[in-house]
Amino acid sequence: MALVLVLSACGPRGQAAQYPDAAPDPVEPRAASPSPPQTAPPPQARGIVAGPVSTAFAVEGRDLRLVRSGEKELALQFELYNGTGEEVSLGTLGLDGREQLMALVDLPRGTAYGLVGGSGPDGRISEDVDVEPGQSAPVTAVFTAPPEEATEMLVVVNGLLPVTVPITEGELDDDPALSGPYGAAQVGPLVCKTEQGGREKFRLPSDVLFEFGSSKLSTSARSSIEGLRERISAASGSVTVNGHTDGIGTDSANQILSEERAAAVRQVLQPSLGDGFTYQAKGHGESEPVAPNTKPDGSDDSSGRAQNRRVEVQVEGESTVQPAETGGELSDAGLVARVESVRRLSGYLLASVKITNSGSEPAPLPYENHFTPDELTTGQLSIAGQNERHELCGFAEPTYFDFIGTMSSGFAPGKLDSVPGGAEVTLWGLFPAPVPAAAGQGSTGASVKVQIGGYAEPLDAEVTAAG
Repeated sequence: MALVLVLSACGPRGQAAQYPDAAPDPVEPRAASPSPPQTAPPPQARGIVAGPVSTAFAVEGRDLRLVRSGEKELALQFELYNGTGEEVSLGTLGLDGREQLMALVDLPRGTAYGLVGGSGPDGRISEDVDVEPGQSAPVTAVFTAPPEEATEMLVVVNGLLPVTVPITEGELDDDPALSGPYGAAQVGPLVCKTEQGGREKFRLPSDVLFEFGSSKLSTSARSSIEGLRERISAASGSVTVNGHTDGIGTDSANQILSEERAAAVRQVLQPSLGDGFTYQAKGHGESEPVAPNTKPDGSDDSSGRAQNRRVEVQVEGESTVQPAETGGELSDAGLVARVESVRRLSGYLLASVKITNSGSEPAPLPYENHFTPDELTTGQLSIAGQNERHELCGFAEPTYFDFIGTMSSGFAPGKLDSVPGGAEVTLWGLFPAPVPAAAGQGSTGASVKVQIGGYAEPLDAEVTAAG
């Protein structure tokens, strides 16, 4: 089966929504505040390591840890190691209170987390410091705690490759960010779009929209649903909202719940999109799972059930989005691309493409993690094939990035939109995975075509299992 994934990008939005429990231009180097004492890096990197996105910007995240801090908070701590030949500040990478180019993603529950406190002085993150060559500095960032059943998160940090980190209980290193006020939480659904012909489908996880077993929308759900209007490319047509549940409970109860949830989403979406569409809401109960509700031994599969609790919005109409202008071939710019991997992770695909500049001079590679309503952005990863296109999943909350993918084009200190001579950079992104013929089966071995937006030739790849 051939598939299409499209990496595109988007722009900053308004103020963060308030969750009860739950950008500007690419990063430019800035002066940092005076540095507190720093720790020398260990002889070898410890613990979980997030490597650099660019070989010309040799920074590493070392000893990544996620630790629950009280009932409401989850703290990310790691050592940022500077392997470059010049001083690098945390602000240079956007790892500061202003830009906050980092996030956590709970894949089974389709939920993304930005920093507690939002952008600005209330953001719960370590102070900006300078990191000398060969040195490291501790980084602490505080997020809203995920549900207890969440055991790991995908950690996304600008300048570093994404890594999966287990959630633990334990001691945290002292940092002023840990003692700040709880402030505004940034928690929202991953909004993932799939196109097939004139049909657009958006998958919204139920857990962040509704309380368990309820059809009452959460306080913040309205802004997430209304935000779909920015991603829907049709100006008119038909909209169908489909509700789905997991396998817990009776068939009749799940059917009613799925109908009520679909109706609740339609009620918010209809005034947002306007009278150019016709609307209907349907409930499917537990009849169309996308993942197993139980494990092979018959025990409960909470991650699979979380994937099955979802609302899907299907739009049929004529798209108004134009493809990015073709910029020729990467080879014209002296670049060579190869797909490193396309891995299936809890209902998503994580794609990674290596871009190599074997020449001695910098080669242009424009990139922005911003959404463009009317055009697919040149320079973004994409995957295309067999009448289906999967777009990059976006974070519904207003942050300085709009998609779970490569966060900026800073592939070398102080430089943007170019690959230095002799360097290799990684473009990566998270996409909705196609549903296997039998939920939870046949999830690997599919052929896909990965493409860089604006360039003509796609790259063949195979979907593999996580590992």
